[in-house]
Amino acid sequence: MSLRRSQLERQLQNAETAIADYSKVLDEQNLTPQQRKKHPKWKQVNAQRLQIMNRLKSLKIIEDREEAIKQGLAASESSED
Repeated sequence: MSLRRSQLERQLQNAETAIADYSKVLDEQNLTPQQRKKHPKWKQVNAQRLQIMNRLKSLKIIEDREEAIKQGLAASESSED
């Protein structure tokens, strides 16, 4: 499901907020970074954040490709004149 950049950025911000909030909970439990990586809820929240980041990277690639196509079309139209 493709989303607009603004939606993805908002989702990423929400995911990062969720990670920060859950980090506080894990800090209160005195978990080491190794234990944190194995914690199921942490893994879930982090996976959601990574998925959104990958979607943004893919969107950037698509936008760059579309821009290159537009520039190519514009160049070919100007050369025809």
